[in-house]
Amino acid sequence: MEPTIEPTQSIKTNEYPRCWCSFGDSILCVGFHSGKVSFLDSSGEVVDEKSVDGPVIGLTPLGENIVVASSTSGLFSFGDDSWEFVMEAGCQIIQLTNKGVIAVDGSGDLMLISSTGELLERRHTGPVNLIASSDDGGLIGAGLADGRLLILGGDLSLIHDSPPAEDDVENISCLEFRIDGTLVVGRNSLGMALDDRPENRIECWNSTVGLINSSEMPSMATALCCTGEGVMVGCFDGQIVNLDIGVDGHREISQINYNISKISKWKDDFLVSYWFDISRISPEGNISWKFEHQGIVEGFVELGNGLVAVIGDDRKSRGPSPIFFIDPDSAILDDSSIATTTEESRHQESEFSGSLSADELERASNRQVLNIGGDDLMETLNEEIEIQLNDKLEDGDALVELLESAKSLNIPPVADAGEDRTVNSDERGKATILLDGTRSYDPDGFISKWSWSDGGGKEIGESPQIRVRLSEGVHNFSLTVTDNGGATAKANITIQVR
Repeated sequence: MEPTIEPTQSIKTNEYPRCWCSFGDSILCVGFHSGKVSFLDSSGEVVDEKSVDGPVIGLTPLGENIVVASSTSGLFSFGDDSWEFVMEAGCQIIQLTNKGVIAVDGSGDLMLISSTGELLERRHTGPVNLIASSDDGGLIGAGLADGRLLILGGDLSLIHDSPPAEDDVENISCLEFRIDGTLVVGRNSLGMALDDRPENRIECWNSTVGLINSSEMPSMATALCCTGEGVMVGCFDGQIVNLDIGVDGHREISQINYNISKISKWKDDFLVSYWFDISRISPEGNISWKFEHQGIVEGFVELGNGLVAVIGDDRKSRGPSPIFFIDPDSAILDDSSIATTTEESRHQESEFSGSLSADELERASNRQVLNIGGDDLMETLNEEIEIQLNDKLEDGDALVELLESAKSLNIPPVADAGEDRTVNSDERGKATILLDGTRSYDPDGFISKWSWSDGGGKEIGESPQIRVRLSEGVHNFSLTVTDNGGATAKANITIQVR
């Protein structure tokens, strides 16, 4: 049994959480597809609830307020000075800055909105997949759907524009600012061009000089955690590697069997989530404990009171998984913690050990010896024993064959194209939609290929997420995923633009 910890609280919800954030010292805010936002304290009590028009896709604290992003309506700020900011194309991404929030709408516009709900700046970039802000709010990093990397000033002015290679298809899988303002970017190509360029790499960008370093990664970077010495990187193949400033190459810290979804600093260690688990791992790769969720861990968030909320999704069940609160510093449970060691149990073990008593031993030594044709009987017994041994050997061979056959089985992946949606069109009668297949998974391996097709069967994309520009009407799409064993699965989604 691996060392683990007990959760401090388990909270059941009626819906699957879509997004979450910490608020204040000990409040967890959770947004749902229905438009509901729940405020939960660490004892599991719902202390407040809000509701907005449309699915909640993002939450962020802003001073004493909480800002809620709706995929169809825009932004809603709740607190002492509540306000609304209407976004006709809906909100796709929200990011906190020191000047307010950055919001990205469905048409590919970046908007800087103040803490009072006023539009300060606006810039059209095209569809955005990822966005990050430096600690001082002076820099914005944006990863676009076409693989471009933008570095913007705090007023959304363009500082650097790094397009993808013209002869390849690229995407940006993660990005995060270091405390010194260096932007760390996970960048990947599909390898369509045969050259020496790495397919998976970590790039470091400086706002003044541009690209300052590029390091090849063992696989696609899926999680970043910047440290004082460099950056910890979680990879798609389960590797956790460390890159130090001024040191060439990377150092492998740990090898997990599953895709790393998040890494966060916790005191001198790191909290790492992957598959159904979240673990505390030292900088040397030693696992202190591993906590297993009932569902696949979608994320975790640290609260101000020292607890961590772990959110998961049991994709094989018909209902949402509970939210668990854990204390990473709580007592660790291992085999010695659950072993029976009391004096009473030792006494019972001695009293009922199964050994013969002295009286039983004496009676056994004085038992009568029967002679009923000993030679014939032993000859018959030898024949029976030989037959039974041969039968067991044959059964063993069959068991070995069965085990080998089981090892060769490949469980198909599970495709998830998302929920059917109805969205409003813009003034041109169109809408930009993100098709998201990242919730797809493979129970016994990993997904090696994604393929999106339109209603006519034409392939339109080969990445987990793609953006499509749709006119008014009903549109059908299919997602086909292939795992590392060659098995496939398919899911469909319908988008109505009105």
